[in-house]
Amino acid sequence: MAKKTLRDLNAPKRNMSAYLLYQNGMREQFRAQNPGMTFGQLAKYTSAMYAEMPPAEKQSWAARAESDKVRYLHLLSSYVPPPGYDAKGDAIMATQMIYTKKRGKTQRDPNAPKRNMSAYLLYQNAMRESFKRENPGMTFGQLAKFTSHMYKNLTVEEKQTWVSRAEQDKARYQAQITVYVPPPGHDAHGNLIDTTHGKRQKRSLKDPNAPKRARGSFVFFTFDMRPQVVSEFPGIKFVEMGTVLGQRWRALQPEEKKRFEDMAAEDKVRFHLEMQKYTANLNQAEVQRQAVALQNQQQVRMMSNVNTNVGVAMNPAMVAGVDSVNLQQQMLQQQYYIPPLDPSQQMSFDPTQPQMQQQVQQQMQLQAHQQVEQQQFYDPQAFQA
Repeated sequence: MAKKTLRDLNAPKRNMSAYLLYQNGMREQFRAQNPGMTFGQLAKYTSAMYAEMPPAEKQSWAARAESDKVRYLHLLSSYVPPPGYDAKGDAIMATQMIYTKKRGKTQRDPNAPKRNMSAYLLYQNAMRESFKRENPGMTFGQLAKFTSHMYKNLTVEEKQTWVSRAEQDKARYQAQITVYVPPPGHDAHGNLIDTTHGKRQKRSLKDPNAPKRARGSFVFFTFDMRPQVVSEFPGIKFVEMGTVLGQRWRALQPEEKKRFEDMAAEDKVRFHLEMQKYTANLNQAEVQRQAVALQNQQQVRMMSNVNTNVGVAMNPAMVAGVDSVNLQQQMLQQQYYIPPLDPSQQMSFDPTQPQMQQQVQQQMQLQAHQQVEQQQFYDPQAFQA
């Protein structure tokens, strides 16, 4: 799929088809007649109205389209494109990015055997042009829905014919893949082996206690509709399943969708409540961890202060100062003493209780007083003497 081409703003506006002229001309009228319709439903309604239009009326829109084409060709004949643009006003960009494949699609060896198709895909490919001629006003989505409906209503004998073709195509693929020799850099099925292409980053491990995310309305719809689709199309592939489910979801009426939207709203409320509880537990565990770390840090500092005091006491010039420091430290420890938490208390630690908040504040005050006293009574010149 090529990137959208840039155009000269002064280039003639391209002509429109009869259906597009009809759609633009009737859009506001249909919207006023059907105020509750969504954009997609309004497009389907417009397509159906155009398909049921009498031939004489449809011919009038075809005449307008022909007149618009004459207008475009006349303007294009006198149009002089600026540098970097072609005769129709499209930008000529040598560096324009061209996507040779769909995003995320695996590159294959062009000489690899073509994969086999299911019975439904064989039927869809065979009947597409016929259905398109019979229903010229249908969009791509409406045509796919119509094809699915026609396949569903096939008789058992007619459907068995397409199943037999699918089995033959499968046998053809298996016979070709057994003798296929992949070129270097490709696997046994002809897919390109590229360790850097499409490589996803490793996901972080999810907490098993985290709440399950809320589901959308379409997900609840698939829970109800998937068994029905499987029974209608046995052996349907995963990609085809998604296509059929999407078509049926878009075809639902607003009142039918409301049931699934209500289910999604209830699940969203459930997720928010569980997430609040989960976040509160995480915060509580983090505060508990910080309190335990603060207590361990205090014990390490107290041991370090004891060792320092022992070394200083060996110097007679600082004995008096050291005794004063020890005395004041003992008084501070008695004033701000916090008994250690046993394991049972640590598990039930609640940072919102005033008692625990007071203990944490006392820990911080004790550390501040210890640092002040150490700076006040520590004299580096005493060691040099």
